[in-house]
Amino acid sequence: MFFSHLSVLMMDCDQQALTLGSDDELAMRQCMQAFFPRASHISCTRHLQQNVRRQLDERIGSRSELRRSLYNGVIGESGLTSHIDVISFDEAVECHLSEKLPDVPTEFQEYFERRLHTLLRANVQAGRSGWTNNNAESLNHVLKQYTQWKPQQLPDLTDKLWQLVAGQFCEADRAIVGRGDFVLAASHTKHRLTVDVWAAMSDTRRDKASKACFQPPAPPSSTSTDGPLTVPLTPGAGKKPQQKRRRRAEKSVSKPKPKIPRIAEEVLTQTSVNY
Repeated sequence: MFFSHLSVLMMDCDQQALTLGSDDELAMRQCMQAFFPRASHISCTRHLQQNVRRQLDERIGSRSELRRSLYNGVIGESGLTSHIDVISFDEAVECHLSEKLPDVPTEFQEYFERRLHTLLRANVQAGRSGWTNNNAESLNHVLKQYTQWKPQQLPDLTDKLWQLVAGQFCEADRAIVGRGDFVLAASHTKHRLTVDVWAAMSDTRRDKASKACFQPPAPPSSTSTDGPLTVPLTPGAGKKPQQKRRRRAEKSVSKPKPKIPRIAEEVLTQTSVNY
């Protein structure tokens, strides 16, 4: 239900430009793939690393030289997670790991071919090799600390979540004036304000300055004359195939009919008349 709700809210977005990441939890990945089928799906490298370590320890042993070689070949500094393009990734699998896989138990071979290889290759294909969900895990730890690791009733949990979000907004405003634990990125330094200017601004102007700094620009759209319908503007909409000029100046050109030889034309005319 959660991902279904998200897909409805993001129905105007280009799914091919989205990248959805998670750990190696099968149920969550299946839900994301069901409601965002055209998006790129990646997996946390840290969770895959833990799974590989556990699989190798169970199948081969923690002190085996083969185990150490396989682990470095998959997760090591020069392993599969270090490649940034699909060509070098496939070459590393074919040249290096294919020679070692026949020496390991069948269970690990099936795990690598059926699960691990697909997930790691998807990360490389999406340009997110080595990606981790440490930010989400960190925020999850903050939520547990704020609730003191105790179950909460829904109204109390909602209030505490809102308090955390309000604190994040305050930290963002402090970054604008150069205070707090965070600083603006180099691309947003033009929104930097002094403390005196911020203190003299009204609440409305502060909200406007904060939105100009942190809120992403809305995609171009067009609203109907009566107001209830707003649709995103798609670049190149309404163009004919292979059209290079603007669509108002472009004319429909039909293919010329094949020219019939004069003798054949006379024969056809006489035949039709006789008929």
